[in-house]
Amino acid sequence: MLTYLGIKNFALIKSLGLEPGPGLTVLTGETGAGKSIILAAVSMLIGQRAASDLIRAGSEQAVLEAQFVLDPASDPALRLAGEGMEGAEGELVVRRLVNREGRNRVQVNGNLATLGLLADLGPELVSVVGQHASQALLKSEEQLWLLDAFGGLEERAQQVGRAVAAVRELDRELEDRRRAQAQREQRRRELEELVKELEAANLDPEEEAALKAERNLMVNSQEIADLARQAHQGLYAADGSALEMLDRNRAGLAQLAELDPGMKEAAARLEEAFYLLEDVAHQVRDYEAGLNFDPYRLEWLEERLHGIRRLTRRYGGDVSGALETLAQAKEDLAGLDSGEQRLEELAARREQALGEALELARELSGERRAAAQRLGRAAETELAQLSLAACRLRVDFNQPGGAALDTEAGPLGSRGLEQAEILIAPNPGEGFRPLRRIASGGELSRMLLALRTLVARRHGAPTLIFDEVDAGIGGATGSAVGQKLAALATAGQVICITHLPQIAAWADRHYAVEKTVSDGRTATRLSLLDEDGRLDELSRMLAGGGPQSTARQHAGQLLESARQAKKSL
Repeated sequence: MLTYLGIKNFALIKSLGLEPGPGLTVLTGETGAGKSIILAAVSMLIGQRAASDLIRAGSEQAVLEAQFVLDPASDPALRLAGEGMEGAEGELVVRRLVNREGRNRVQVNGNLATLGLLADLGPELVSVVGQHASQALLKSEEQLWLLDAFGGLEERAQQVGRAVAAVRELDRELEDRRRAQAQREQRRRELEELVKELEAANLDPEEEAALKAERNLMVNSQEIADLARQAHQGLYAADGSALEMLDRNRAGLAQLAELDPGMKEAAARLEEAFYLLEDVAHQVRDYEAGLNFDPYRLEWLEERLHGIRRLTRRYGGDVSGALETLAQAKEDLAGLDSGEQRLEELAARREQALGEALELARELSGERRAAAQRLGRAAETELAQLSLAACRLRVDFNQPGGAALDTEAGPLGSRGLEQAEILIAPNPGEGFRPLRRIASGGELSRMLLALRTLVARRHGAPTLIFDEVDAGIGGATGSAVGQKLAALATAGQVICITHLPQIAAWADRHYAVEKTVSDGRTATRLSLLDEDGRLDELSRMLAGGGPQSTARQHAGQLLESARQAKKSL
């Protein structure tokens, strides 16, 4: 329960304190007096992000404070105990400082805390039903949320949501695996092509040098032939060849050796040189005879060397590098599995997860249909107390919209196998039609109050704040709404911002919100009204008359009527 709300230097508020207490607390005042500012401060204290432009002009910092009393067994109390932030005797004090320069601080029971912690605790502390909540009631997701909240199915719905999210995560993983498998297959084809190409080339580290040498001979074939012929002619074939001249000198030196034995060694060496030169001459002859410069062979050599250069440029830079690339490609190819087994395992896990999600969703669907029947009956009872006794209500179900999983039971969304559609028959003899098509503003407000009342009872009624739930209603209907709020407040704390005196009359505490001007500055002021003050405020709300006016008499009657009726709540 909220026991204190303090606001300083926030928008039009210089300093304000609100002590709502148990039961029904109402806030009334002229339009623009600052009621919505108070609601904005509460929203920031339960986790909404702050805006520096809400700091009061001339101030550098806004200070927002709230004090709550918690049930020691409640989720917020247990959460705070787990965080080491528990307060004395179940007390929770939240303080939020909003600085113009953007340096904001959050304190929980005197400890620095995060905005995320406030956002987690907020829904467990205060439920705010804003001015546009009745319009939100027209949306299917809001109607489904109310049904789940009424039926106590939130945890079930969360289980389905988590199960569907798990299937979608597996779908993403499957898609990633399939993409990776496709990339592996592409890599496999590339490696196989590489191996095929390099193996077909039959590369040899020594081949390139030999081919280059042979090509060099082929390119210089004419010069080589000419040089070989010239050498053979000069050594042997031509007149006056070296061998012919050497042969003559050999005979003369042999005669000289016979005359002078001292020249025998020289004659022997010349003899040896003759035969050596003769061998060279024969070798040159044979070389010349064996020359065969085939132009087709040269063409083949060029193509082969070009092929080797092309491969080595692509793979490793030289023949040795290309052969290393071939060996690595073979190794990579051998270690490259297809991933089919892992893909099959993942697909099996996905099917199992989908089956589990579908089973949970089917169970939730059955419970929702049972809860829908109970909600229809309970809502009709509540609506009868809000001057809609003839109104009938039921909940139908449609397939979920948006992204959904395909299942044998139909599309499965994150909220289950269905979305809800509230149908009403406001008048006897009329058929059921969707709430979004036929409900008036006043009917929507009462529908919202009736459904919120049922949900609040189901959840132990945290602090409920209704912001102008009286839209589109008045007179006796307003009194019925006031009675409903007062009844709701017997099970918990209700705070209501209203323009209707018929609702304000039911308050256990009544605060008036007004704007004042002092020293040229406008400020919002909050006053707790006593009995006379309530009469004055209700009179203003009724007709704006003075103390003796009919409006004041009517105000007294409203207060007395509400006071007597509350005795039976």
